[in-house]
Amino acid sequence: MPADELFRSRLENQIDLRHPLVQILHRGQAKALTRRQWRWIKRRQAVEPVIGHLKQDCRLNRCHLKGAQGDALHVLGCAAGDNLRWLLRWIAFLRAWLQVVRARSSTHSSTIWPTNMALEV
Repeated sequence: MPADELFRSRLENQIDLRHPLVQILHRGQAKALTRRQWRWIKRRQAVEPVIGHLKQDCRLNRCHLKGAQGDALHVLGCAAGDNLRWLLRWIAFLRAWLQVVRARSSTHSSTIWPTNMALEV
């Protein structure tokens, strides 16, 4: 299980760091890291701002559910709420864009083909 410095400083009293499955990764050891370890660190750095926003915007900082299962449900609920907000933002953008396109096409088509002119079949 790879871990970073923050994990080590906060949880070193709770787990045995000499365990063979625990591996502390340092960004300063870039030349000693394998490609897989370096990708894990980069991915962790990309996820950290998202977690910070979830803590601040989606009330992830306080969980009122009991136990590990409650923690997992709370995280999933916060992430789902964040995804729904993104989806609603995109829907609003798409709707506004379609209204602009429709308005432009209706003004453009009325100059080419007047609406009061009847079509003969």
